[in-house]
Amino acid sequence: MAGSGGGELRAPIFGGDNYEFWRMRMKTIFKSHGLWELVEKGMECSDSKGAGESEVKKKEKEESSGAGKMTVTKLLMKDAKALGLIQGAMSDEIFP
Repeated sequence: MAGSGGGELRAPIFGGDNYEFWRMRMKTIFKSHGLWELVEKGMECSDSKGAGESEVKKKEKEESSGAGKMTVTKLLMKDAKALGLIQGAMSDEIFP
């Protein structure tokens, strides 16, 4: 196919206009990177949650959750990648 490469999808730069188009394109990009669920649901911080639970119970809870099989490091890397895509898709005027 002419003009198609093996590269990643390019995020359109959002400059304040046509948000619906930008939103749809970004959603597709996040899905192609396996990031959409993280963007939609966010990361669960467990700072004070389960403070009285034993380590075994915490581990069991993590493993039974949908994201439990993913290590914290991988989850943080995915979060950073999603944030990087969003930041890279903002114009200099909109970003701040």
